[in-house]
Amino acid sequence: MAVVSVERQERLDEAGGILSLEASLALSADEANGLFAQHLNRHMLQLFDILGLKDLDIRGAQGTEIWLNDGRTLLDFSGGLGVLGLGHNHPRIIAAERRCHELKVIDCIKLAPHKLQGALAYNIAQFLPDPLQVSFLAVSGAEANEAAMKLAERVQTPKGKKKFLCMRGAFHGKTHGALSLTTATDVQTGFLLGVPKENVIYATYGDLGSLRAAIKEATDERGRNDIIGAIVETVHGTTCELLPPGYLREFVQLCRQNEILSIFDEIKVGMGRSGRFCAFQHEEGAIPDIVTMAKTLGGGKREVAAMVTSQALFDRAYGNKKDCTLHSSSFSGLGESCAVAIETLNILQDERLIERAEAMGAYLSDRLHALRDKHPSCILEVRGRGLFQALRLNFRQDMASKLVDVSSNPLFRTYQTVLIGSLTRELLERHELLVHFQPGARDLLHFMPPFTVKEEEIDKLVSALDDVLTRGIADATVNFVGKNIRRVFGDLRDRQPERRDVGA
Repeated sequence: MAVVSVERQERLDEAGGILSLEASLALSADEANGLFAQHLNRHMLQLFDILGLKDLDIRGAQGTEIWLNDGRTLLDFSGGLGVLGLGHNHPRIIAAERRCHELKVIDCIKLAPHKLQGALAYNIAQFLPDPLQVSFLAVSGAEANEAAMKLAERVQTPKGKKKFLCMRGAFHGKTHGALSLTTATDVQTGFLLGVPKENVIYATYGDLGSLRAAIKEATDERGRNDIIGAIVETVHGTTCELLPPGYLREFVQLCRQNEILSIFDEIKVGMGRSGRFCAFQHEEGAIPDIVTMAKTLGGGKREVAAMVTSQALFDRAYGNKKDCTLHSSSFSGLGESCAVAIETLNILQDERLIERAEAMGAYLSDRLHALRDKHPSCILEVRGRGLFQALRLNFRQDMASKLVDVSSNPLFRTYQTVLIGSLTRELLERHELLVHFQPGARDLLHFMPPFTVKEEEIDKLVSALDDVLTRGIADATVNFVGKNIRRVFGDLRDRQPERRDVGA
């Protein structure tokens, strides 16, 4: 694959080998992929290629639409895996950025308070119940969860507590601390974890009996447990499972009865995606000690996250001049990022997008349930809430084994990988729809459109799903394997042992 054209390479050489912004924006898809392979992650590029995503030559995007240079328009039902609550390039977000540029708003001031940090934290507090009023601003969900863990440790380790309780199959991020609590996929292998494995205990998601048993096991004969905090995703981000009614309220009560700090991870579904600002607000009386949020908070344009707690807990962790700087981040609360997040919260309120997410989520659910009724042998279940929903599909391995043999195939490691990959690629290439799945749940097809999604766009998604399922998963699978057959044989050939002449 050519990295850049000869003509462009000559211009690079004249400029000292550095691409200008204009030259970078003008790169062809092939040239950009060459740079990605050489200087980023060539193996990830291969994954994109398998799913038919490598050669998307994107001209621009707005709302739910992604415009390609070949004239096609894709509907984005992946929503940046939760980032794009407002959609691509919301006009008010662009205007907010432009306003900051016009005023030359300061981004970075580390030796003094920034007015926009206080304003953003105030706005966040207006959407949350008391006593959740104090924020630490971060740049990613993993970093927000790290902040939650560190605050909990500061409060609890003086009492001799040293363990975290989390759910089996949870996803809380990939930084060293958050990674210790992430088991949704095999992402811990080969890493020294921030929290040693012996300091992490597990319960089953949604099972109060399992939660009680885990707390009891960590409790000594004097009735004291050594659990610092318990963390739970308010909607399971990998499997799209909902918690039973009353679970979160009981979770909080159990934690308080046992002097355990409760942490709700709202990274993926917070900021309105569930039809409430935070998903825990569907349940009266379920107020955690700490809540974390990110993704939609940045308006689809900025890296913004927050860990929010009470003033009392924050003061117990960092409440003096000596300790107030113990946890910080270089890019926490940059001016323009705060401005965008402030505008995001105003857009959610002014345009009633949280209410819209609930209404469009109900419409999506109705259409998906009707689709399940039409294809009961293919669709086992509709999961989720608001604008985070999924179909659990019936992937019959006996059928798949007749289509492709994965036993000696380095590319297609499981039948589910082949089948879910087939469906996502078919929806992209036949119907110009972008959907996604998670490595930890390969029988689930996820839908996370922006809150601005229209009924007719949902209708197009459901019509496309109907078409693909009517044609049959076997048809999609044959197409998928056929498009990747050269890669299969290439990978097999690359893995053959080197041949040596006898007597060499």
